[in-house]
Amino acid sequence: MTTQTIRLRKLLTANPLGDLTGGLMAAIVALPLCLAFGVASGIGAVAGLYGAIACGIFAAMFGGTPGQCSGPTGPMTVVAGAIFASATGRPELVFASAIVGGLIQIAMGYVKAGQLIRYMPYPVISGFMTGIGAIIIGVEIAPLFGMPASGNVVEAMTSLTALPEMLNKSAVVISAATLAIIYLLPLASRRIPSTLVALVAATALTHIFQLEIPKIGNIPGTLPLPKLPSVTFADTHLVLQNGLTLAFLGAIDSLLTSIVLDKVTGRRHNSDQELIGQGIGNMMSGLIGGLPGAGATMRSMVNVKSGGSTAISGVLHGIFLLLVLICFSKIAAEIPLCALAAILTTVGLSIMDWRVLRSLKGTPRADVIVMFIVLALTIFVDLIVAVLVGVAVASVLFVKQLADAKVSSFTNLESLEELKEVTEHIPQNVRKSTYSYVLNGPLFFGEAKNLTDAVEKKIAGARYVILRFLNVPLVDQTGAFALETAIEKWQAKGIKVLFVGISPHIRETLNDIGAQIDMGNCFERFEKALDAIDLWETESSVQESSDAG
Repeated sequence: MTTQTIRLRKLLTANPLGDLTGGLMAAIVALPLCLAFGVASGIGAVAGLYGAIACGIFAAMFGGTPGQCSGPTGPMTVVAGAIFASATGRPELVFASAIVGGLIQIAMGYVKAGQLIRYMPYPVISGFMTGIGAIIIGVEIAPLFGMPASGNVVEAMTSLTALPEMLNKSAVVISAATLAIIYLLPLASRRIPSTLVALVAATALTHIFQLEIPKIGNIPGTLPLPKLPSVTFADTHLVLQNGLTLAFLGAIDSLLTSIVLDKVTGRRHNSDQELIGQGIGNMMSGLIGGLPGAGATMRSMVNVKSGGSTAISGVLHGIFLLLVLICFSKIAAEIPLCALAAILTTVGLSIMDWRVLRSLKGTPRADVIVMFIVLALTIFVDLIVAVLVGVAVASVLFVKQLADAKVSSFTNLESLEELKEVTEHIPQNVRKSTYSYVLNGPLFFGEAKNLTDAVEKKIAGARYVILRFLNVPLVDQTGAFALETAIEKWQAKGIKVLFVGISPHIRETLNDIGAQIDMGNCFERFEKALDAIDLWETESSVQESSDAG
């Protein structure tokens, strides 16, 4: 019996009823969202449904997070919509980008890049998600009033100037009713899926009163056959660029959801396998004309809390959506677009990081700066640029904070109370002329500033500097060059430099970079360095007496 067969048997017998219930509830939550995301992208509601089916089934089948449900999400839809808008309405470029993005995600999984998400600074994630939420809300304001949707926030805000002439009062009523149901129904019962109830109610009201408002329109009742999107050689650079954006964004979106599920279930996901699963899901979505997707937090949480505990629940969630496509496509065609806009508005509000926004006064200023830089770039420039710039700025500010904290210290032995016991045998004049530089942490480009400051410090009568490396895990090139310069300048002043606790790999790194370390001046313990100084002083005194004689 093969490993795959054993795994499948375990999945099928683990928790069948819980997986069935969880998959059904996740599909109920996903249905209005995937339709809304499809409309928001500009490609059409059916693209959102296709994407939810393909990603839902294949990402769960090959992924590494039990219970995760995948499909179109807010961030992925924003990118897909931007691609569609910039490509003058060519959906095949979106589908091709989804396939390329899927391939890149698979490659990321194989090179084990999944763990890198854990090193993403939280202010970057916070600003990014808040920016995504703001984009979704911004582009959905016009459809709330029955007006056509726009491709970006700036266009959406500009289009509102035509609101007095294009306002559809019926659409406003349906939008308001949809929002009211979504927010008020949970007050009565949280078990009832308020989003689905709001969608059904809005569609029913529109049909009963024959309201003249924009609707979804025709939805095919079957899945199309897989086919490669038709793109030209001239489109290659766009497809590659957009594919990279979707891959990177989808990885962040999915793995953040995986981390959330880990906290709820107490299990640990496989990040690299999850990327492979998401990649396969996006490839299949692109092949059938669906939106690219990622792990979706809301429907995944609903799945887990409803009993879903294995990959089967995620697969079932996709199968249930396929049944809806086959059996209820004609009914879905009557859904009003303003109701979907209202649903997406609530999604945008839920994506925004209100916890951080409410506590800005108490948040460190550097983190606030990073968050707002990422927020602004996300809304007005580009999502990937926002993340890259955010990570760069956060790194620089962190280095500055670390350097400003001055965790390393530089002082003479006479002033160090904790060293009096081990230095009392050293003559006082030698203690005053011997300085200790304690390196606490990596000797990197941030610490280089402190080391340079120590070199420039006026240390009258200094004869020895002991560099204590016991707490140095690594050295980078900037730190090594700064150390080399420091040694040269101290030696030029007649100061002897000693090293304590410098590990072989640190010494090798320094030597490889060019900062040659004299082994005769290296000691395992601080006391040994003091003994060497004492010996040199004794030899110097003997030599001076001999010369005087």
